[in-house]
Amino acid sequence: MEYYENTTRITEDGYVAIVRMKRLNQRIVCLVISLLLAIPFLLRCVYFLILRLTTDQIRILSIMDGIFVLLLLAAIWLGTLPNRQIKNYIQRTRHKMDLQAVNQYIFFPESITMMTTSSLEKFQLFYDDLTWMRCDKNWMVLYFEKQNFTMLVDKRGFTKGNADNCRSFLQEKMGKMR
Repeated sequence: MEYYENTTRITEDGYVAIVRMKRLNQRIVCLVISLLLAIPFLLRCVYFLILRLTTDQIRILSIMDGIFVLLLLAAIWLGTLPNRQIKNYIQRTRHKMDLQAVNQYIFFPESITMMTTSSLEKFQLFYDDLTWMRCDKNWMVLYFEKQNFTMLVDKRGFTKGNADNCRSFLQEKMGKMR
C-alpha cells in the first residue's frame, strides 16, 4: 500500500505561504490589469522618443500626457495592492495562528488523516473534497472547499516518501475525482 507521512510545524513563513497561495488569483488579476494600465504610458514614451529622434520639434506636455502618467501611477498602485493587502492581513491575524502547532499527516490511498498537537484531535479528509493544490519551493498548500479548510504541508517534513512523489500522488487523486 502506497502512502506518505509528513510532520509539519506551523511557522510564520508557512502562514505567509497559505495566504499568498489562497490569494493567487487576485494577484494575477491585479498584475494583468496593472500591465494593461501601463501600456498607454509606455506607448506614449515610445511616441515621444520617435518624435524626438526624427524631428527637431520640441513638444510641450499636454493634458493627455498627464492622464498617461496617472494611468502609470494607477498601474503601480494596483500592481502592489495584493502584496500590501497580504502583509496587512498577516499583521492583523498573526495572533490567531498557533505558531507552535505541529501537524502530522498520513496520505493514505483513500483519504488523509491529520492529527494536530494544538487540539490532539484526529481529522479525516477525503480527496474528492480537495479543490486545489499549490506549491512553492518549501510548502504545499491544499484547500478543501467543502470544509473551508486549508492544509499546510512542509516539503522537508516527509518521514515516509518525499514531497515530489506525494505531489504527483495528490495530482493523480485530484484528476480521478474530477
